[in-house]
Amino acid sequence: MTFATLATYCIALAIAVAIPGPGVMALIGTALGGGLKRAMPMIIGIAFGDTTWLVMAVLGLAAISELYAEAFTVIRYIGVAYLLFLAWKFWTNTSELKADEGSSKRSGFASMLNGYLITMGNPKPMFFYLALVPVLLDLSAYGAGELSIVVVATFFILVTVLTPYALLASGAREWLKSSRVYKIMNRTAAALIGTAAIVIGLRAH
Repeated sequence: MTFATLATYCIALAIAVAIPGPGVMALIGTALGGGLKRAMPMIIGIAFGDTTWLVMAVLGLAAISELYAEAFTVIRYIGVAYLLFLAWKFWTNTSELKADEGSSKRSGFASMLNGYLITMGNPKPMFFYLALVPVLLDLSAYGAGELSIVVVATFFILVTVLTPYALLASGAREWLKSSRVYKIMNRTAAALIGTAAIVIGLRAH
């Protein structure tokens, strides 16, 4: 694997990740409602989901995902249900901003799991990797070491590109601390997360 090939792959991936989709909408909504303590674990979960799709695509498991489409449908709707629950929580939240800042380890894990489920419930990353990886990378000549490099690079790109979304949304949340604006931000977070749930739920198999 040459540096130029890996760089080309990383640039193409970064552009694709930067395009807002359901995952980005859910991330922004989470950052607005819960700050970086909940947004960063979600980014980790999204990155793990993408690398899972990458490995599946590289190993030629796309056929398995079709054979077990029902399982992926269940995963999708678990993610949708959790997103709708979060949207409802944010919409009905009337507490002060400080009350939402004490994010526990459990809530962080829940955010990470949510990010993973959102990504795994969306087959778009798999199709992206199926289309891109064979074009840029000669997989027949690669072993576990080369695949590990691509996986690590993919994870790094996901975290690097998604973090600014979380920082901007979280910064707006910290800057605007009036109860009225906080209520508006919670409602905005609920709308974004709810929209992400609808988009994922309606997405074709």
